[in-house]
Amino acid sequence: MNRSPRTMMAMDEKSDFDGEDQKGENWVLDEMRQNRHKWTKGREISIFCGTWNVNAKVCSETLGPWLLTDKKNIPDVYCIGMQEIVELNAVNIGVSDGNSAKQSGMWEDKLEREVLKGRYTKILGKHLVGIMLVVYVRNSIVMDGAVSEETHEKIGVGRMGLGNKGAICIRMNLWETTICFVNTHLTAGKSKTANRNNDFTTIMEKVEFRLSNGKTVNIRDHDYCFWVGDLNYRLNATDLGDVYKRIRANDLVYLHNTDQLITERDAGRTFHDFFEQEISFMPTYKYIPGTREYDNREDGKKRMPAWCDRVQWYIKPKTEGLAVKGLSYERAELHCSDHKPVMALFSVTALVPLAKEKVERFRKDLIRKEDENENEGIPQVSLSKNTIDLKDVYFDKRASDSLKIKNTGKAMAVYHFVPVPGGIDEVAIKPWIQIHPDSAILVPGASREIVVTAHITKEFAQRFTSGEENIEHILILQLKSGRSSRKNQEEGVWKKSQFISVNGKYIKSCFGCSLEFLNTASAAIRSTKMSTLSANQAYKIPKELWRLVDYLFRRGGLYEPELFVHEGEPEQINAITEALDTGAEFGKFSLHSMAETLIRFLINLKDPIFPETILEQVELNWAKKAMIGFCKLALRQLTPSQYRVFTYIVAFIREILKHFNHNKLSVDMLVPVFAKCLFEQAHPSSTERAHMILRAFLLADNFM
Repeated sequence: MNRSPRTMMAMDEKSDFDGEDQKGENWVLDEMRQNRHKWTKGREISIFCGTWNVNAKVCSETLGPWLLTDKKNIPDVYCIGMQEIVELNAVNIGVSDGNSAKQSGMWEDKLEREVLKGRYTKILGKHLVGIMLVVYVRNSIVMDGAVSEETHEKIGVGRMGLGNKGAICIRMNLWETTICFVNTHLTAGKSKTANRNNDFTTIMEKVEFRLSNGKTVNIRDHDYCFWVGDLNYRLNATDLGDVYKRIRANDLVYLHNTDQLITERDAGRTFHDFFEQEISFMPTYKYIPGTREYDNREDGKKRMPAWCDRVQWYIKPKTEGLAVKGLSYERAELHCSDHKPVMALFSVTALVPLAKEKVERFRKDLIRKEDENENEGIPQVSLSKNTIDLKDVYFDKRASDSLKIKNTGKAMAVYHFVPVPGGIDEVAIKPWIQIHPDSAILVPGASREIVVTAHITKEFAQRFTSGEENIEHILILQLKSGRSSRKNQEEGVWKKSQFISVNGKYIKSCFGCSLEFLNTASAAIRSTKMSTLSANQAYKIPKELWRLVDYLFRRGGLYEPELFVHEGEPEQINAITEALDTGAEFGKFSLHSMAETLIRFLINLKDPIFPETILEQVELNWAKKAMIGFCKLALRQLTPSQYRVFTYIVAFIREILKHFNHNKLSVDMLVPVFAKCLFEQAHPSSTERAHMILRAFLLADNFM
C-alpha cells in the first residue's frame, strides 16, 4: 500500500532538537502542515454516521433500512456506533470481556454480510463493555494509500468509571486530513443533565492518541470529529400526556425547545463548538420492543420520550480548505430494541496531495525561503507575558494559562525549554506540568500560543498538601536559529533564553494522600488547627473515611436501593469533598453522591490498600478452602494501616449485603466496584485475582 505524504512525514518526524539539519526539516514539515491548502486539492467524500442502542437484543431484521439510505450512492466512510450490545450486569461490567467481544463480532459480521458486501475495508473495530465502534472505508480509497495513523482510545465514565458508560474513540488520517470518530453512552436519567455534561468534559480532557512519531493529539486537534451515541439527554417537559399529544401533532418546535442537549449546548455547558443537523424525526426512545409504539403501558415504567440517540460534528476552527455539509439526519424503523437507530450523512472536504512534482516544488520553495531567512541574523522573539498564573489548582483538575510567542526578527527561530542551570531539578518541565507545544519553529512574523497546564494527580498530591512542594516553577525558553547555515557553522549557533515564571496555589485536599499521612493529621487538611500527631496519637483509620461511612450508616444507606450502582451528582460530590477538606459539617446530600465520593476517595489514595505483590501469589484454580486460607494469610502481609482500612471496608460491605431485601445489592454487583478501589491492578490478570479475593472475604463465615 502506497503511503501518502502525511504518512511519510509522520513516520520521519523526529524531535526538533535532534540536530541542526533535522530542525530545518521539521520546520519544512510544520510549514507544509500549516499550508496544506496550497499543495493539496479538496475532494468531497461522504461519511455515514450511525448510532443505535440495541438494548442487548439480537436483531433478526435486516440492517439495510438503517445503513443503506441511498443504494446508488454508497458512502465513502462508515462510522457505526452501538450501545448496550450486552446486558449491563455485574459480570459484563466488572468481570468478563468475553460476552462483549462475542457480540461485537456478531454485529460486525452482520454489518459486513448485509450491507458492506466486501466493498469496504475495516479500519478499526473496538468495544468497551456494552459499547462498540467500527469504522470502514471504501476499498478503492484504502488502495490509494489514503488511510494512515489509525489508532483508538477507550475511557469509562459510568459506575465509578467501570465502563458501563463511556466512550470509544477512533482516529485516522485520510490523505492529509485528520478525522476522529467517537461513540459514547452517557449517564442515564432525566435529572442527570449535569452528569452527562461532566461525562463529556471528562472524555474531552482525558482522551489522547499517541501517534507513530511519539506525539499525542486530543479530540479537538483533529480537522473533523463525528460524535455518535446514546447521549441520554432527555426532554425537560413534565406533562407526559402533553408530550404524546405534541408528538401526534408533529409539534417538533415545542419538543426542540424542551430538549436538554439543545439547551445545554446553546448555553455552552456541553458539546462546545459541536454542531448538529436539524432534527426532523420523532424522539427515538422509549419504544415497546418489537413495535412502533412508545412505551406508555399502564403496567410498565412510564418514560418520557426523548432524542437520546444523536450525531454531533466538529470542524477545526480557522483552518483553510475544510468544509462539512450535512446531507441528511434521519431515524430508521427497526423494532427489536426500545431505541430506534439514527443515521446522519455528511459531505466532507478531504485534502488530497497534488501531483508529486507540485508537492516537491512547494517543499523546495520553503527550503529556499528558510535559507534566506536564516542569513538575516540572530533570531528574536517577544512574549506576550513572562508570568503564567494558574490561580487555584485543585486535585485532579487541570488548570491552564497561556501566552503568545512571536518571531520579531528576520531569521527563523526555534524554541524549546531547558533546565535551570545549576538547579536542583535536572528537568526542564516539572512532571505535573504540560506545555503545548513544548517546541516549535517560527518563521519571521509568525506567532503561536503556548498553553501551560498543571495537573496534580495522586502521584504528586501529597507533596503539595504537606507543603513540601508548591505550584512554583521557572521555565527557561531557549532560542536557537532554525537551521545550520554556513554563517552559523562558522560562528556557532546563536542562543538566547527567556524566563517564564509559573505560579499558582494548590488547594490542599485529602485526596491523593497516603493512609499514614491522613492518620497523623489531627484535623481536616485545610483546617487551621491541623497538626501532625505522633504514632501513638494517630487515628486508626482516616477520619475522612469514617465520616463518609458514618453518614451512609446514619442516613439509611444500608437500605438504599442500588447504592454504589447509581452515580452521584457532580456538584454534590464537589461539596462533600470540600467538607472533608475543611472539616465543615455535611449538608443534606444524596446517598448516591456520598457513596461515589467514598469510592473516589479510596481510588485516589496515594498508595493501594491491597498491593499487587500479594495479588500475584494467587493461583486462579485454587479451591474455595485454599482461597479462604490464602485470604487470612494475606491480611498478615498488609501494613497496620492497610489492614485496618481493608477490614473496615469489608465489614461495611458485608453489612450492606445483609440488607439485600431492601437494597437489592448482591456480591456480583459490589465486587467490581470495590475491587477497583481496594486492589492495585497493574496487569489485566490482576482483575480476576482481585475479584476472587474480595469475593472470598465477603462470603466467608469468618473473614478475620
